[in-house]
Amino acid sequence: MLEEITKNPDLTKYMATFKEGEILFLEGDDSQELYILVSGSVDFLKGNKKISEVAEQGAVFGEISFLLGGRRTASAKATDRVKAIRVPKERITSFLSEFPEVGNRITKHLAHRLDETSQMLFGLREFCDQLPDAVVLTDREGRIMTWNSAAERLYGRQWQQMHDRQMEEIYEEPQIYRSFLEEVQSRYSVREKILKIKHPERGALYVSTSTTVLYDGHHNFQGVLSLGRDVTSIQKLERSYRRLRNWLIPSLILLCLLGGSLFFVYPYVSKGIENVDVKKNELRAQFAKDYLLLKSLLLDTFGIGDRTRSNPILKEFFEMIDPEETFHSGIVLLDREKRVFDYFSPRGESEEGAMVGSSYAGIDFQGSDRSPMRVLVLYRADKEHPMGHRSIELAFEMEKEGQVLGWLVFQVNMGVLKKTYSVTEEDLRRFQIRKLQS
Repeated sequence: MLEEITKNPDLTKYMATFKEGEILFLEGDDSQELYILVSGSVDFLKGNKKISEVAEQGAVFGEISFLLGGRRTASAKATDRVKAIRVPKERITSFLSEFPEVGNRITKHLAHRLDETSQMLFGLREFCDQLPDAVVLTDREGRIMTWNSAAERLYGRQWQQMHDRQMEEIYEEPQIYRSFLEEVQSRYSVREKILKIKHPERGALYVSTSTTVLYDGHHNFQGVLSLGRDVTSIQKLERSYRRLRNWLIPSLILLCLLGGSLFFVYPYVSKGIENVDVKKNELRAQFAKDYLLLKSLLLDTFGIGDRTRSNPILKEFFEMIDPEETFHSGIVLLDREKRVFDYFSPRGESEEGAMVGSSYAGIDFQGSDRSPMRVLVLYRADKEHPMGHRSIELAFEMEKEGQVLGWLVFQVNMGVLKKTYSVTEEDLRRFQIRKLQS
């Protein structure tokens, strides 16, 4: 049909010929002619990047600017000798009156192009919905144009709520997000930045955001493409690590000082049996160091029984030691009436409720008044031993200015002590740890 139309002499005034390499129109210019390819092929470019081409006789192109009245969204370049029908926008009515059959072809072409675009957009949307990261596209004004299902979950808002709304509304501190966008535009892309958002159900969350600015071929800002993922748990872990590090450094210094002064501490930690082997001597020194360390950190909490201060210290103490090698299975803090005001065990929090508030007043604290250490024998019931099983605990006096404020009690794993240090219950009773003279 096109061949018959091109033979019409009245079409000559609309016919245009372009040499190889010649530009039909440029991206960003305001020309609005509609083109119908008669022969040759045409490449379409965004900037210097080729995005598509047409070589099919009768193909229509340039229709976006023609129909919408906007600037060209891409450049068209002849790849060989091109012959095309060029229809100025102001003459489209007379052109269709002269050649109504061409109007049918244009209509079919646009319908086909719309169907292809719809399929591509649907496929792209399905692909984005499979991504684990939140994908958000905003326009040059910062309004949300589209996002995927991961973004709905991360930001806690439905698409209907946020379409055409400002992206900055999601963030806890909008001014920081605006500054971030300015940084992105100045550098084109920022690898990653952690921003705080307001989730309607989960509260404040931390989102790692990677952002790329979208430009047209003339480097005009068009919008922003962002990828986000929830890093709240990582942020909390890093803060916990920093707190532990700030506490651990002075503690390690103290341990080094204690280790270096072991020669001077020896009369304090040891008197009596000279035939104990090296492993038992190491164990006795370890008990003394753990006691001195925790005493220095916890003594002030005994006077007021404040477990909000003591429990984090106990927790961090267990985080410092290897759970596979330690002989400590838990730590109990008793006030001067021998009532439990705090307890921590790496086995979990299930036992804390039962322990806190219980009393050791009926338990025999076996040992010498000249030593701060006492050996306790208890029978505790659990799932494996409903009738109770025998356990050993070591209690150390918490004394300040001659006044006993309470007791620091180590729950010990006798199996580990026997296997690693060859220590029995009787060996523990023979351990002699002398009081410091205040």
